[in-house]
Amino acid sequence: MTYPNRFTLRPVLCWMGALALAAGVAACGGGSGSDAADEPQAPAATALSGTAAVGAPIAGADVQVRCQGAAAALGTVTTAAGTWRIDTTGQTLPCAVRVTGGSLGQGQAYHAVAVTFGIANITPLTDLMVAHAVGKDPAAWWGSAGPADLSAVTQFALDQALVALRTAFGLEALQDIDPLTAPFAAQRGETIDDVLEALQMALARIGSNYADLVAAARTNGFELPGSLRTALADSYLTITMGGGTTDPADPSNPGPGGNYTLTLDVTASGVAVAPIVIENVPKPASEAEFCGWVHDPSSNLSLNQLGNGGAGSLTIESCSFSGNVGRVSATVSITSPVAMTVPYSVVYTYR
Repeated sequence: MTYPNRFTLRPVLCWMGALALAAGVAACGGGSGSDAADEPQAPAATALSGTAAVGAPIAGADVQVRCQGAAAALGTVTTAAGTWRIDTTGQTLPCAVRVTGGSLGQGQAYHAVAVTFGIANITPLTDLMVAHAVGKDPAAWWGSAGPADLSAVTQFALDQALVALRTAFGLEALQDIDPLTAPFAAQRGETIDDVLEALQMALARIGSNYADLVAAARTNGFELPGSLRTALADSYLTITMGGGTTDPADPSNPGPGGNYTLTLDVTASGVAVAPIVIENVPKPASEAEFCGWVHDPSSNLSLNQLGNGGAGSLTIESCSFSGNVGRVSATVSITSPVAMTVPYSVVYTYR
């Protein structure tokens, strides 16, 4: 999801009007004799906002922001979508951010930092960036009320942390995205959210925990075990699978015009993916027709249309259809971002 910048003429016109008014007063030579430059100026309005997520929204959670020199932290609560916003008018950068409670487990906390006002997402990815930037466990760095000294938080330190994160994860999807400042929604199909979900899946698959990641991020090397990098790449590929679009002009391509609901249950490397549902499709009349659709790369039911998370090739091992159920087994040989082989199985159920 993108959030385009929005510009209106109103602020410009107001500024021009104020300038013209000031010029008119000066030309008349009248007034009280006071100089506008001597009048106290109100601080410019600023805010921090973003999305708190772990592969799903962090809902109903407490967000705290503590900026440089502030006596206390500011606070708000995340929405059901994990979004939050805090007015930081009068605050001094940089700022530290933390999310706790809500849909997070007891004792869980994630952190972020801001060197400019605007977007500051709070996720495990930003937490790891903080760990690398300050060289400490973010929870310990935050302390009981937020770090009082934020001098270690600089743009250079964050740039270095982002490079280290991208290198450690090895995911092409992260190369053009800054998880800290890029706007995103906590839902599948959003790159940052897909990476977060893949991270949770990968940690579970290899029996590792997030604390190990934080410990690795604190070091200059920030290296992940090969098993985790492989599981992460495989999990991201699994999560980013999706159905193709329909083409009613192609009679060999099943699409609109049928009265069946098709559910695809996909398993990759033993991990089940959320079911894919396609409405209003025709049911194949025979196994030959079904398997013809599956093997045809131009077909919307082709297994080739299901994977878009990495470079490689797909080999269909078996295909069958009986009644209302089709079954396909295949193997994907991935060459990027890492070299590996992934077994797939897909059950097509027509209802």
